[in-house]
Amino acid sequence: MLHFRYHGTNCFFVRSSLDERRLAIDAGWPETLHEYARGMKSIGCRLENIAWSIVTHFHMDHAGLVGEFIERGITCFVFENQPEAIDAMGKTIEKNTSGYRRIRKDRLHLITTRDSRKVFEALGIHGEVIVTDYHSPDSITFLSDEREAVIGDLPPAIQEMPGDEPYKRAWRLLRDRGVRRVFPAHAAEFDLAECGWLKR
Repeated sequence: MLHFRYHGTNCFFVRSSLDERRLAIDAGWPETLHEYARGMKSIGCRLENIAWSIVTHFHMDHAGLVGEFIERGITCFVFENQPEAIDAMGKTIEKNTSGYRRIRKDRLHLITTRDSRKVFEALGIHGEVIVTDYHSPDSITFLSDEREAVIGDLPPAIQEMPGDEPYKRAWRLLRDRGVRRVFPAHAAEFDLAECGWLKR
């Protein structure tokens, strides 16, 4: 799983098995396209390699560049639990910045998590998306066939609060799907086996 980190957020990339194109998972901060491109260069990729994008949720540190991605011709997928969060994010960003590119919702590609594997397989991306709405109602996780999970802001297990059953449910779902390696948005990657409470 290739990734780089900037402004405290990790951005991830999955290469198509068919060619050099990539799926970007999370689309960075608003008005930072040049920094994002430099981050890609640091891991041996180019912005031009991005053909598709998904975001783990519509907060400005994860989806701030989606509008610019759309303008560049990148296919931006959204899932059934995400469209309602887009306008709220836009309003928040516009309070603090003047150059934000609004997301053209009519140019987004809406698919269901249930259909994600079929859609991705046709692109040479081997994995699927599931809803993990603990952090926010629009949160999703990307699961690769290599048993890797990009979890966005689902808090790592060390942040568990006693008695938080919805939190445990989200992590058990990942365990039950066979996830081994976990990639959070704001922390280092880790093995799911480190989450000792999942065995309880």
